[in-house]
Amino acid sequence: MIRKLNRIVQDFLRPIRLNIGRKLWDRKVEKYPELLKNNRVDMSRVKSILFLRYDGKIGDMVINTLMFREIKKRYPDIKIGVVSRGAATDIIKFNPHVNVIYNYKKGKESQLATEIAKENYDVLVDFSEMLRVNQMKFINQCKAKINIGLDKSNWNLFDISIVENEDYKNNDHITRRYGAYLKKFAIENYDKGYDIFLENCKKDEVIEGTEVVLNPYGASKHKHFNQKTLKFIIEVLNSLNKKVTLIYSPDKYKELQEFIKENKDLKVYLPNNIRGILDSSCIIKNSSLVITPDTSIVHIASAFNKKIIAVYPPNGGKVGVDHLVWGPLDPENKILFCKATLKIGEEIDINTFDEEEMRERIIGEINS
Repeated sequence: MIRKLNRIVQDFLRPIRLNIGRKLWDRKVEKYPELLKNNRVDMSRVKSILFLRYDGKIGDMVINTLMFREIKKRYPDIKIGVVSRGAATDIIKFNPHVNVIYNYKKGKESQLATEIAKENYDVLVDFSEMLRVNQMKFINQCKAKINIGLDKSNWNLFDISIVENEDYKNNDHITRRYGAYLKKFAIENYDKGYDIFLENCKKDEVIEGTEVVLNPYGASKHKHFNQKTLKFIIEVLNSLNKKVTLIYSPDKYKELQEFIKENKDLKVYLPNNIRGILDSSCIIKNSSLVITPDTSIVHIASAFNKKIIAVYPPNGGKVGVDHLVWGPLDPENKILFCKATLKIGEEIDINTFDEEEMRERIIGEINS
């Protein structure tokens, strides 16, 4: 009850906070019209670009790698900086197209912005659909000459806006939306592939015999495969003489250990040394098929051109287009949907997909 009341209060206060935030931070002291040309950046005058990925989303960072590569391909001398956070930073740790990585920490935004402002970035690129007050403040304090944002036409803080239904459609795959950003840098034709660079990707004990990778976990507990689902998928794969390798975040290792102890008849391998997303990426790279309820793993598997079976929320999620926007890069990869919720306010359960459909998809991918 207390949690519900708190949510109601926060929902009421949010627009008030955002309005106050805009009055404080939606402004630019200096404008640089000489860097703009027909609502695009004049790349002949640009030496540095800063990308903001302070949300810490691994999947989004994977997709963003196409932008870093394509910009460097056309403009090799451009300095690319990325503001990152958490595990998403590992995705670009060894990326040769990124010159500087800035570690974003809550509560220390102004300190980081001051450091960035000294670098005099020509262009700042933000991908947020909705800016929180601390993000508005951060962008303002970075003091880039040109700010590019998503649907920010009526903002003073932004010089260029990527506009829905003008530059992209809301049901376009996310790579096309990012392509709209690239157009602002005079890049029309681009490779949509993602990049994940792995250093010392050996893990011999994992690579040997790894055919199918199964990721049980999603972004929330409602998007985790439960033990019944895990057992079902592994049994189907075992019936096809396929051994399964499980991947996980380090905090889930003991949970999966218990699952294996309780299901000793299953042919499944649990690596004991997964320390982070790059270790999981290494395992995925050396597999042939990936099964997952999590879109970040979908994007990592797409980066390595793997076959994918992914389970998504029903009806395209809250806005009806999640499977189109955040789906696998290759449309040939298979998406299953779980069942819709029956009650208002009830969370989806990713485990309610059709088991026979899953069985058929697995058999089809193994035999293809």
